[in-house]
Amino acid sequence: MRKRGMLVWGIIILLIWLACSLGFAALMVQTGADFLSGFVFGQTIGFIFFLLGLILFLIGFFAELKASRFNRRDIAQANALHHRLVEFAQTPRQVMYSVPDDVSVSGARIIEIERHFDQQTEGAITGAMETSMRMFATSFGASSSSTYATGDDTARSFGTSVSTTSGSLSGTTIANLSLSQTTRANLMGDALFAVFEVDGNDTYRVVSMSAPGVRDWMAEMITAVSEYYGGQATHSGGVVAAWVPTLTQNYGPQDVSYATDRLKALAARPYEDRDEVLLSGTTIGRNAMIATHMRIGEAAPLELLPAAFPSALGAALGTASAGAVGAAVAAHAIGPAETR
Repeated sequence: MRKRGMLVWGIIILLIWLACSLGFAALMVQTGADFLSGFVFGQTIGFIFFLLGLILFLIGFFAELKASRFNRRDIAQANALHHRLVEFAQTPRQVMYSVPDDVSVSGARIIEIERHFDQQTEGAITGAMETSMRMFATSFGASSSSTYATGDDTARSFGTSVSTTSGSLSGTTIANLSLSQTTRANLMGDALFAVFEVDGNDTYRVVSMSAPGVRDWMAEMITAVSEYYGGQATHSGGVVAAWVPTLTQNYGPQDVSYATDRLKALAARPYEDRDEVLLSGTTIGRNAMIATHMRIGEAAPLELLPAAFPSALGAALGTASAGAVGAAVAAHAIGPAETR
C-alpha cells in the first residue's frame, strides 16, 4: 500500500523548487529588487515543479497513512487470531470426529473389505544437448567519383557505389534424453472401502480417505483461510499459515490403517463370529457413507475423518476476526503500531 518512491521524489522536487526560488530571490536582491518580491516571482516561474512535487508528496503521504491504518488493524487481528488458535488447539480430538448430522448404523457385520494405498510417482529426465553452428558471409563494395569544371567555371561531381553481401547460417542440434519414473505405494497411507451387512437383509457401503489424504485436505483448507487474510503478505495470513503443522498433527486421523487391519481380521472369521460394528458418518448416496468414526464391538471408537474440523475452525477464526475490530480501534487510539 505504500508509495515510498512518490513520497521521496515529491520531497526532493519540493526541496529543489524551494532552493531555486531562494536562489532566484538572492539574485534579484543583488539587482536592487526586494527579496520577498523576487522569491514570489521565482515561485511563479517554477510553479509547475511545485505542483508536480506537491502531487507526488500528497500521494505518498496519504498512502503512508492508509498503510499505517491497515497495519494497525492487521496486527490487532493477527494477535486475536493467534490467541484464538491457541485456545482452539486445546479442543479435545473427539469433538472433531462427530457432527450433529452424522448417520449412525448399528449391528453391522463386515462382508467385504479392501484397502487402497496412496501412490506416489517420482520421475526424472536426464540427458545432454549438443549444438553446432556455422556462419559464412561475404561483402563486396566499389565506389567511384569524378569532378570536372564546365565552361562557366562550375564544378560538377558524379559518383557510383556498389555493395553486395551474402551469407549463410546453419546449425545442428543433437539431444539425447532419457526418462525414468518409479511408482511406490505408501504402505501407511491406505484408504478404506468396506461393505457391511445390516440386520441380515441390507447392506451399507463405507469409505474413508487415507490419513495422509485427510491431513493434506486439512492443510489445503487452512492455507485457503490464510490466503483469505492476505497470505504471507500480512500478519494475519502468516499467523494462520504457521498453524498448519500443529493443527493437522493434532486433529489428523490416526486410526485409518488400524481400522482396516481390524476389519480384515474380522472378515477372516466365520460370519457368525464377527463382531458387530457401529458406523457413523455422512451419507453420500443410498446406503453409502463416508465414515467419521466406527466402533468395533465394545472397543473404543476409531477416528477416521474430522468432519467437524472445518466448521469448528471457521467459528473460532470468525470470533477472533470480530473481536479484532475493537482491538484495532484501541490500538489506533494508543499510537502507531509496530511496522512489519
